[in-house]
Amino acid sequence: MLFLMKVHAQAIPDWENPQVIGIHKEAYRSSLMLQSIKSRCKEFTTLNGCWKFKWSPNPEVRPIEFYKEGYDVSTWDNIHVPGNWQTQGFGTPIYTNINYPFKRDQPRVTSEPPESWTSYKNRNPVGSYVTTFYVEPGKTDKQFYLIFEGVESAMYVWVNGQLIGYSENSYSPAEFDATQYIREGKNRLAVEVYRWCDGSYLENQDFWRLSGIFRPVELWERPKTHIRDYHIIAEPSNDFSSATVGAQVFIRNLYKKEKSKLQLEVIISGNDKSGKNIEKTIVQSVPSIAAFGSQEILLKDVLDNPRLWSADDPYLYTISLTLREKKKILEHFQYHLGVRKIEVNGEILKLNGKAIKLKGVNRHDHHPRTGRYVDGKTTELDVQRIKQGNFNMVRTAHYPHSSLFYELCDRYGIYVMIDANQESHGYGIGNTELGDNPNWTKAHIDRALSMFHRDKNNPSIVFWSLGNEGGRGRNLKAMRDTIRKLDSSRLIYSDSDRSVSDVYDDGYLPPEKLKALAEKISDRPVMLREYAHAMGNSLGNFQEYWNVIEADQSIAGAAIWDLVDQSIAKKIDGSPLNPGNNPQSVYLKSDEFWAYGGDFGDRPNDGSFLINGLLGADRIPHPHYYEAQKVQQYIDFDLIAGTFNVQVISKLDFTSLNDFDYAYEFLDNGKVIKAAGQSLNANDILEIPTTVEAKGELILNIYAKLPEPTLWAEKGFIVARKQFVLKPYDFSKSLRKTINPVCKETSTAIVISAGETTFVIDKISGSLKSWQVNHEEILKGELEPYFWKPANENQRRNGYNSRLGSWRNAANNRRVIGYNIVDNQEFIVVSFDMGLPVGATYQVKYTFNGAGKVQVEANYIPTAQEIDQMPKFGMRMRLPATMNTIEWYGRGAFENYPDRKSGALIGYYKMTLEDFITPYVVPQDNANRCDVRWFSINNASGKKMTISGLQPLCFRIWPYSEEDIEQAQHNYQLPRRDYININIDLNIIGVGGNDSWGARTLKQYTIDGNKSYSYGFVMDLAK
Repeated sequence: MLFLMKVHAQAIPDWENPQVIGIHKEAYRSSLMLQSIKSRCKEFTTLNGCWKFKWSPNPEVRPIEFYKEGYDVSTWDNIHVPGNWQTQGFGTPIYTNINYPFKRDQPRVTSEPPESWTSYKNRNPVGSYVTTFYVEPGKTDKQFYLIFEGVESAMYVWVNGQLIGYSENSYSPAEFDATQYIREGKNRLAVEVYRWCDGSYLENQDFWRLSGIFRPVELWERPKTHIRDYHIIAEPSNDFSSATVGAQVFIRNLYKKEKSKLQLEVIISGNDKSGKNIEKTIVQSVPSIAAFGSQEILLKDVLDNPRLWSADDPYLYTISLTLREKKKILEHFQYHLGVRKIEVNGEILKLNGKAIKLKGVNRHDHHPRTGRYVDGKTTELDVQRIKQGNFNMVRTAHYPHSSLFYELCDRYGIYVMIDANQESHGYGIGNTELGDNPNWTKAHIDRALSMFHRDKNNPSIVFWSLGNEGGRGRNLKAMRDTIRKLDSSRLIYSDSDRSVSDVYDDGYLPPEKLKALAEKISDRPVMLREYAHAMGNSLGNFQEYWNVIEADQSIAGAAIWDLVDQSIAKKIDGSPLNPGNNPQSVYLKSDEFWAYGGDFGDRPNDGSFLINGLLGADRIPHPHYYEAQKVQQYIDFDLIAGTFNVQVISKLDFTSLNDFDYAYEFLDNGKVIKAAGQSLNANDILEIPTTVEAKGELILNIYAKLPEPTLWAEKGFIVARKQFVLKPYDFSKSLRKTINPVCKETSTAIVISAGETTFVIDKISGSLKSWQVNHEEILKGELEPYFWKPANENQRRNGYNSRLGSWRNAANNRRVIGYNIVDNQEFIVVSFDMGLPVGATYQVKYTFNGAGKVQVEANYIPTAQEIDQMPKFGMRMRLPATMNTIEWYGRGAFENYPDRKSGALIGYYKMTLEDFITPYVVPQDNANRCDVRWFSINNASGKKMTISGLQPLCFRIWPYSEEDIEQAQHNYQLPRRDYININIDLNIIGVGGNDSWGARTLKQYTIDGNKSYSYGFVMDLAK
C-alpha cells in the first residue's frame, strides 16, 4: 500500500528521479539458457502477441486507473508486443543524433521545449498496455517471474490490479517476482510505459527515438528452489595446454523452511584439440540452504589439450547444469562455453597468445518495420552479412542488443565489444555534468551491472564498453571498478574517459593521423571504435586505412560506422506506420519509401544522418560493402615474377590456408577462356598452367573459396580474390579509314554526312547536337563538355557545392574562340578552341570517318592560378530511354570510384539500367564504373551505341538528370525521363571515406584544376 501511495502521490515522479532506477526488480542475472532453445522450454509462457493499448500525449491525460481489474479496455486499440508503438501508428518517431528530443534539464524530461519541437505538445507520451494470461491449477509450489527483455524507457507493472514494480534502463531485462499476485486461471497484466524518463539522459544514442515494449515478454514458472544465476569458467593455462572449466553457481531457496539434500551437476562435453571426444562431469552436494536463503557453489575441473575459441575457429563446448533434490531434477540448463584468453601485452592486443586485428563494424538493433525489435531471422542475416564481409568484430552500438545476437556471435565466430546503455552526448563527450555527478552514480553502475550479468557467459565478448560518447569522472570509474571486481578476463573500454580504458580510443581519424597517433601512444593498443563513416555513396580510401593498420602491430583495429541503414518503410501516401501482415519482411513495397529524420514531422531532427550503413535496411549490400569485403580479406596473393604462379599469403590467425579451395581463371578482353581449380603446393604456391593464349588483354583472377558450407555461407563462397593484368589492353587503336565523309557548313552548324549517317555540330557551342541515321535522331541531348558531378552525402557536408561550385556552369558558360575544319580525303577533323570561365582553355576535336563513327578528343589547359578542384573531367550526352541495357568492359559489376575500386574486378559485364544505377535512400551521385575499356548502350531491337576509350574511362548512366538528383529528397522522387543521361569521363573525384561532417576526399583522388588533362574516345552506332 505504501508503494502504491508513493506512485500516485509523489512530488518527484520516479521517472524524473535518478535515484530510482527500479522498484522490486529481481537482481540481474545471466540468460541461464540459450535464447535459441528457450521456446522449447515448457516452463516459459510467451506473453507476446496482441495487447490492448492506449496512447496518451502526456502523463496528465493518461488513464490513471486502467490497471484495475474492472477497468474496461475493450474499445482500446490493439498493439503487437514486442514492438515500438511509433512503428505501429501511435505517436511520432524522432531522429536526433546529439540533441535530446526533450528540453535538456536533467533529471527532468517534461520542462517546456521550443514550440516547434514534437515534445512541446506531446510532452512525455505514455503507453498503457493490457493483456491476459492463464495459469493452470496446482501451481502453489512454484515461483512465477515476469520478464520484460526490453522496454523503453520506464514502466510500472501491475498484475491483477496490484502494483508489482517499476523499471528503467531500456535495453536490459527487467524481472519481477509475481508469485504472490498470480492466481489460478485468468490473470490480468497491465503495464504503463513512459516515453522518456531521467534514464533517457543516459540513452542519448544516435538512432530513432522510439518507445514501448520492444522485446519479448515472458512468464517463467520455476521451482521455489532454483538456480538463480551462474557464471561459466573457461580459463586456459598460460601455455594453452589445459584449461580450468566449470561454473560458479548461485542457488536460491524461497521455501519457508530449510532445504537440504540438493546436488548440483555440471557436464562439459565436446572435442579436444586433436579431435578426441571428451566429457567432464563435476558433481557436488549443496550445503543446506536456509529459508529464503542462498548458496554459492564453485565447480571446477581441468580440461586437457582444449580446442580454443576464436573468430577463425569458433569452437564451443556444451555445458549443462542440473540441480537435483535427491533424484528429482529441479532445474536443468544448457549453454555453451568457449575457451579463449584475451590480453594486452604492452601495445599489442592478443587472443590466445597471438596478436590479432579487429576488422569491425558497428551495429544497431534496427528493423525497417518493427523498429528496435529485430526478429531472429533478420538478426541471423545480420550476422551472416558480417561474416561474409570478412569482418571478425562487431560493436553492439550503443547498448546491449538482443541475447540472441550474442549467442550467434559465439557460434559464428565474431569478437564483440558490447556497449553499456550509457550515452550523454547531448552534454558533450567527456562531460562532467553526468559523468562526475554523484546523483548519477547509481544509474551508471546499474547499466554496467545489467550489461555484465546478462551476457557474462558469452565467449564472443572481448570488451566491456562503458558506453559511448558519455561523461568522464567518478561515474565512469565506478562502472569500471564494478565490472573489474566481477570479471578480470576481458578488457574494459571507454571512449569518453581514457583513464579507465584498457585501449586508447579515438574516432574518425584519417589514415595519416591514425598512423601518427599509433606512433605516439606507447602504453596500450590503439583502436578506432568508429571510422570510415559509410553514409550514402562512401567508404573511399578504405585501403589506405588498412595499409596503416596492418603496418603497425599496436593498432588493434577499427570498426566501421555502421552496418545497416536506419531507415523506416513509410507509405508514399503518408498513411500511418503499420508493420502489416508480414512484419518480419525487410523489403520495400512498391507504395513505400525509405524514411529518415524529418519525414514524420519530427522536430528537432538530424535528417538523413542515420542512413550510413554498409547494408540497406533491407539487408541488401551497398556497393561499398564489397570494398570492405575485399580490403579485409584474410588471404592475399602475389604473382611470382616471370611466371603465372601465385604465392598465397595468409592473414589468418588460427586456421590454415589448406582449409580453403583455390581456383583461377584467365580472361581475354574480359571473357573467360580458361578456368579451373588448383591446389596449393608445399610452399603455399598455386602453380598455374601456362598453356593459354589471348588475342587481347590477358588477365588472371585468383580465388579462395569455402570447401564446405558453413553457418554463414554456402560451399564455394569466395572469401578472397585478386586480379593480375598479365598483358595490358591495347588502347592504341585509331579510327579506321573508310569511304570519304562529306562536310558542309551553314551559318550556325557544321554538317558531316557519312552514308546513312549525318552529324551536326553547333558552331556557337562546339557541341555535337545531332546524330541521325536514316533521318532518325539518335541523340536526346547534345554531346558536350561537362565538369559537374552531384555531391554525395559526404561531399554535401564538406562544402563541396561551394568549394567546387565554379565548375557547376563552367561548361554552359564556355566561349568558342574559333574552329577549324580539315578534310584530308580520309577523315574530316573538326576542332573547336574554347575558353572556360574558371580560367582555362579547352579544345574539343571530332574526327569522322565514312562509316559513321566519330572519335572525340578533349584537351584542358589552365591559364589562371588557384583554380578550384574539378568534380570530373569529361563530357555528357543523352540517348533515348529505350536504350536501357548496358554492357561494359571494365571494373564491376557493382558501382566503383577511383578511391573505392579495389573490390571491383576488371571484366565483361551486362545489366539493365535499373540494375546499373544505385538507388541510395538519399539521391546522390551514383553508378560510376572505373577503368573502362569500352561500354555500350543497347535497346530491345538491337540498336547499340558503343563508346571505346583511347585510354581508360569512367562512365555513369542514369534515367534522370543531375538536376533531378540534386532536387530529390528520396529515391522515389527521382523521375524516369524519356532519355538516359550518360557521362563519359577521363576521371571523377573520389567519394571520400573518413567522415560525413567535413572530411574531404583524399588529395590523390581529386582532380587538380591547375593541371592539364587530355582524353578521347570513339563512338560507334550499330544499326
